[in-house]
Amino acid sequence: MATITVQNEDWSVVEAVRDALATATIDGQAAFESVTVTTSDAQAGQCQFHDSPIVVLRYVTTREDDSPEDVRGCCVALELTVAAQVDCAGADESSRLQEILRLKNAAVNAVEAAPPAASCAWGDGDQYRKRIQWGRAEIDTATHRPWAVCRLPVEIGFVLDGPTSH
Repeated sequence: MATITVQNEDWSVVEAVRDALATATIDGQAAFESVTVTTSDAQAGQCQFHDSPIVVLRYVTTREDDSPEDVRGCCVALELTVAAQVDCAGADESSRLQEILRLKNAAVNAVEAAPPAASCAWGDGDQYRKRIQWGRAEIDTATHRPWAVCRLPVEIGFVLDGPTSH
C-alpha cells in the first residue's frame, strides 16, 4: 500500500475564512460576537441567534477541475449568513438595512484583508476562477424581526499541484 499525505487544503480555506471573521474588529471592537461553521442549509437555519451580530459560515462544496500538466484548479464554495438584532419602529427599514449592509461589508473586508494562504486565481484555456469571488447578497430585514439577515455566497479558488495533493 502506498503512503499518502493529506494536505486538506479545502479545510484550510474554511478555517482561514472563519478566523478572519472571528478576529475582525471595527474601531477596536469585535465585528461579530460569534462565528459558527456548519455544513448544511438546515443546520445553518438551526443555529441559535443569541449573540448579535453573528456569522454562520456554511461549507457548500469543493469543486475541482483538471488543468494542464495534472494541476488541479479547485474552488471552495461557502455561504456566510450575517445576522444582527436591529430594533426599529414603524415600516421604514432604513436603520435595519443600513446595519446589515455595514456588517456584510465588514465580513467582505475581513476576508479580503486576510485571504486564505492557499487561495489564488487560476485558469486554463477553458475556464478561469478568481482568488475570491463574491456572489449576490440576499438581505431580509422584515421576516424575522428584530433580526436582519444577509446571506452572502463566496467562492475561494486554490490550486493543487497534482492528483495526490489533496
